[in-house]
Amino acid sequence: MGFLLSSRSGHLCIDGKRVLKPHTDGLFPSDQFCSGDLSIPSTDRNILTISQCFLDLYINPMGLLQEKRAKGKKWLHSTLEIEREFGESFQTEEAQKQSSKDSLPASPHQTRGWHLFVMHTLHRFFWKDFDCIRGSRKLEETDDYHWWLENSSGDMIDLAEEQYQASKIPTLREQGKKLKPLGNRYSATSKAMAHRITEVLSSHHYDPSVIDQYANAYMKR
Repeated sequence: MGFLLSSRSGHLCIDGKRVLKPHTDGLFPSDQFCSGDLSIPSTDRNILTISQCFLDLYINPMGLLQEKRAKGKKWLHSTLEIEREFGESFQTEEAQKQSSKDSLPASPHQTRGWHLFVMHTLHRFFWKDFDCIRGSRKLEETDDYHWWLENSSGDMIDLAEEQYQASKIPTLREQGKKLKPLGNRYSATSKAMAHRITEVLSSHHYDPSVIDQYANAYMKR
């Protein structure tokens, strides 16, 4: 049985226990990602670092949004809202902080709605070892399937697990099915999110156009 990397109240946890916050800035050489190849070894340190960076840049400052769907009002992150903020180009760091502070409500379930963005973004770094896994049944509360990353050893990366624990949903990852990453909006947004993460990790700004948008391209590098 492998480990489970999740988060609770904005902190990383391994098998339910909090871990020390890893350092993220400037850990990689400045030219590490300039070729557009974002894949890195799936070491414990790298997995923790990328996951912490995702929490710091996105989940923790943005929290939860309310999105209205055809079946009624659901507490989910609005894909359109995230795409508007991150899908095309990033604002300055100060502008991002101010925007999040002014318009995004705080919530004790701040990971809700983030599972697809986490899975797609982290897959760009660890696709050589981790697969995209989708749960076997839709969850009534969100009218959606749950997604996470898992490798052949049973190690799982599921930073959005907290929302389902809070809702007391026990069958979160039963009978998961390996699938390809989704395209369209998720591929564009995860590309932009991953690009920002790499700039933090390498302390270097570079052209995001060198990064492949779709999985069938970046998984051939």
